[in-house]
Amino acid sequence: MAEIFVNYRNGDCHDAAVALERELSHRFGDEKVFRASKSILPGDNFREALTRASGGARVLLVLIGDRWLTMRDEQGRLRLDREDDWTRTEILNALESGARVIPVLCGRTLSRLSATDLPPALAPLADCQSLRYDSGSAGRDLDEIARVLAELVPGLEDRTARQEPERSQVRNSVNNTTAGQVLQARDVRENNSTNIGTVNGHVQTGGGPQYNTTSHGDGANHVNGSVHGGINQNVGGTSEREREK
Repeated sequence: MAEIFVNYRNGDCHDAAVALERELSHRFGDEKVFRASKSILPGDNFREALTRASGGARVLLVLIGDRWLTMRDEQGRLRLDREDDWTRTEILNALESGARVIPVLCGRTLSRLSATDLPPALAPLADCQSLRYDSGSAGRDLDEIARVLAELVPGLEDRTARQEPERSQVRNSVNNTTAGQVLQARDVRENNSTNIGTVNGHVQTGGGPQYNTTSHGDGANHVNGSVHGGINQNVGGTSEREREK
């Protein structure tokens, strides 16, 4: 059974109904949203399908455009006054079942409903808090409608909402480490540092090039640290060891 029923009148808010139903179906799942021309299959008894769906939904969205109140039938009667009008019948089914009925005003300047403009049976609709949908702000309005529905309908989940990455339940800490290796697998949640004790020579942490002093070639000397005594150097000659061979 669909959780959300999209109620609208042909010739008034059809395009808005299609846009709204498609967006909600994308977010919540196709089976969660009922729109007559999508949800009733060829050969289905449409009277039974409409009665069952409008009476079983948790939320009924009433899409109201600038012609919704004034549309008339071939005999000149207001459609909302006719007891066999399906737009009217679906709303009454939802009100009777205890579903949440939400008027959706289609248009930026459309005024809220007044009970005096409605047939007595539909007068409670004027007291229902409304939402708004306008093609000029469709993205923002659809986001707001979807957000409200996700909060109002238990178990209704927006599949497009950004999911936070799963967090590991493992928490490790290492203190006062001066030697050896430490490996932390998966999530690292706290500040981490490397402590290095006494160092004799060059040290590099992390990536990047190393810049070290090098001494090479005939006659080159490199002294690092204190030197006690002299340095004897023989450049280009024959060493004592070579003469002994």
